[in-house]
Amino acid sequence: MNSSKQISARTARLNSLILGQGTTLSDGSDGFDIPLETAVSREGLLDSLLVLYDECSKDVIKKKDKNVADFVTKYRPIIKETRTLRVNVADFDVKNLIGKGYFGEVHLVSERHTGEVYAMKTMRKSIVTATQIREERDIMASRRSDWLTSLQYAFQDQECLYLVMEYLPGGDLLSLMIRTGVFDEELAQFYMAELTEALHALHSIGYVHRDIKPENILLDRFGH
Repeated sequence: MNSSKQISARTARLNSLILGQGTTLSDGSDGFDIPLETAVSREGLLDSLLVLYDECSKDVIKKKDKNVADFVTKYRPIIKETRTLRVNVADFDVKNLIGKGYFGEVHLVSERHTGEVYAMKTMRKSIVTATQIREERDIMASRRSDWLTSLQYAFQDQECLYLVMEYLPGGDLLSLMIRTGVFDEELAQFYMAELTEALHALHSIGYVHRDIKPENILLDRFGH
């Protein structure tokens, strides 16, 4: 879309970009379209504003440019309220550790005001790469299949990245195998069929799982 379009049409498109609505966004280079929800979003713009503010708040930068100092002073109240309003780790009560891996830990948590129970994955920024966390977040945030764990919230602080997702009380497939012992043919067929459906759902949104193992397969309270 270019300036030859009507102002109202361009404004509507701009609003769609900010809200992450619509279909795709062409990058204009190789003919491939970028999913709009991964191109830009309100949360991404807020993250950018906070990073800019923090960078401008450094004394060495403020002292060099009066305009930078004025920017920091002007937007300090807005930034303070924005940080208070956005979801953060203080919104959750940590119950107990339910999983631990190389990239981080998963805790059972409850939202302080509603009591809703979730699983919260905490990853240190010094360990994970931006690509790793972005892929995991995007898969869960897509919410295109009941076979994939859904993401409720994603946020960060100076040290860690947090993914708050639906809690699946059935545990993982490995734990079920340990409790049950060798699966009979019917049960094995059941879980192979469900795993096939889950992998198909993952492939349909453009991802390949490279670490399929029982401990990475979660079950809901009904055993699915």
